Amino acid sequence: MYGLRINARLDEQTAVDLRFLREVLGDKSVTDVLKYALQQVAQDLRDKDRARRQKQLWRESGLIGCIHNAPEDLSANYKQYVTEYLDGKYPQHASEK
Repeated sequence: MYGLRINARLDEQTAVDLRFLREVLGDKSVTDVLKYALQQVAQDLRDKDRARRQKQLWRESGLIGCIHNAPEDLSANYKQYVTEYLDGKYPQHASEK
């Protein structure tokens, strides 16, 4: 499918958005702006789908949730937990607090 023509009726806000995009993109034609917008949205959706599939693969492989009894805030405070672990394992080299 190539050479597809689109005839669209835009509401006021969408028309404002289209004018804004034309200005920001350097007075591009409506066709160029629509192509650009469609490509960007399609790429964003492809990226989200790829990330969703990758996350599912990680879940299925056991990589997500593989640390038993991990604190709920591990991803936000991992440095604190690593420091505490190392200080306990190597007390002679305990970090200065």
